[in-house]
Amino acid sequence: MADGDSDVYIWRGEWAPRNVTHVRIDKSVEVIEDRAFEFYEHLVQVETHDRIRKVGRRAFFGSALRNIDLRSVLEIDDMAFCECENLVDVKFGDKLERIGKSALDGCRSLERFKLTSIITVGAGAFVSCKALSSIEFSERLEAIEPGAFRGCGRIRRIMIPLKRDLFPFHRQWQEYNQFKYCDQLTTVDLVGGGHTTKLLPRYTWRVGGLK
Repeated sequence: MADGDSDVYIWRGEWAPRNVTHVRIDKSVEVIEDRAFEFYEHLVQVETHDRIRKVGRRAFFGSALRNIDLRSVLEIDDMAFCECENLVDVKFGDKLERIGKSALDGCRSLERFKLTSIITVGAGAFVSCKALSSIEFSERLEAIEPGAFRGCGRIRRIMIPLKRDLFPFHRQWQEYNQFKYCDQLTTVDLVGGGHTTKLLPRYTWRVGGLK
């Protein structure tokens, strides 16, 4: 049922009509459930609030969503925004700790973002985000799983902490492939202790599959 503006659907956790274009998450909702808006091809805008803590598995898979504010979210589950090709802007806050497997796989319109509180980036989380050019992590980061940014061909710069085991080895493929096919990646900045240190270009750097 819509409240206020006639074209805004107030979502309280039920199955929404397939033709909704604009959804406002009710204040009572703290978790956007698994598959809540999967394949909602008309959904372009979602208004969130500061009590949402989690986006569930495949919650917006294949939707037409253009932007979303996730500044209160702690966890984005597997494939939550997979194949959201129109997604241009995602606002991450200082609470987000985990991005699941293939969470934003195929989000071809995302250009840049800062993940200031992230601890774990799941396998294939940003595969084929072809417009992505810059990524900034903080020293809280502990792991970027295999294939996380594979095929992000426009990435030029990343900012990461220098930590042991930051890039787990892909045992099946016998390689480090977190940034495989990121052919324009030339600058890696180290972050930590309140400062950054610029490293040498990619062709001289051998850690974690950046070569």
